Amino acid sequence: MSTPPIVIIAEPDPMISSALRVEFTHLDFAVFLAASGREAEDYAAHAVAHLVVLDTKLHLQSYDACVRIRRRPGYAARPIVLTANNPTARMKAAADKAGANLVLAKPYSVQDLLNAVTPFVPDNDLLLSHRARGPGMAHAQEWVPASNLTWQSGINSALTRNGRLLPIVRGGNSVSIPLYRKLVS
Repeated sequence: MSTPPIVIIAEPDPMISSALRVEFTHLDFAVFLAASGREAEDYAAHAVAHLVVLDTKLHLQSYDACVRIRRRPGYAARPIVLTANNPTARMKAAADKAGANLVLAKPYSVQDLLNAVTPFVPDNDLLLSHRARGPGMAHAQEWVPASNLTWQSGINSALTRNGRLLPIVRGGNSVSIPLYRKLVS
């Protein structure tokens, strides 16, 4: 099985970010939750995400982060979405100037988000072609803890699957994402 699609979400509201994390994780996506635009940039520096979602409540941070993420290698064709409670024409113009594909109005579901980015994603992209594994015992058995896992449990925890580290929860004040690497069997 391949590495799941990666989603970076910068959402300051813990209720919304938690709900998105749960929905994306249920779909078997690897989720990086960022508390700020800068933290989202740090995640983007370590892994090319299939989708980046930045909330405009972060004010200029979201637009600046969008510009810098878009300039990173691998992000030229990746969808970057800005979200807002009440998107205005001015917000949409600023988002377009920053390189975002679209501004999505809140509230939205993961399905609404995926439907909105579909026109910006090639048909064979993992973001749209990925299918979640079915529930059951086989699903649980595929997750094997790494013997050399250095992250502590809690806010900096990580899980492994198929011999690859997959950090899927919010980092602390400094972001330190281990590179995807093959673990010794």
